[in-house]
Amino acid sequence: MTFTRTGVRRFQRAPSSWALMLAATALTGGAIALVWLVAVPWGPMVCPAIYPAPRNCFASDRAGTALVSTVIVIVLYLATMATALVGRRVRALTIAGVVLLAAAAVVSHLAVVWILGFTL
Repeated sequence: MTFTRTGVRRFQRAPSSWALMLAATALTGGAIALVWLVAVPWGPMVCPAIYPAPRNCFASDRAGTALVSTVIVIVLYLATMATALVGRRVRALTIAGVVLLAAAAVVSHLAVVWILGFTL
């Protein structure tokens, strides 16, 4: 926080804080898009020829897992943004949050496609 000539307090973020917040936003958008535009409509490429088929072979069953993974990604994003806005003292937590968001993009896609999920 700095003071201007008029004595008004003004918040200024370091360039690295802005970069971390931009990365967190891009990773969150990418994770959600990967889940809802790729994993839910297409799912696994090969499903076993058994009856009844596993639950992850149907888009309607993958939607429940996608909803849970989306909520987890959004909670991670909000926690990362909160730590980025607090200040320099918790920059390590912000970096950890961005790394977790990058991992969440991959893990959420794999969870929706391959793990038997929840039904709505």
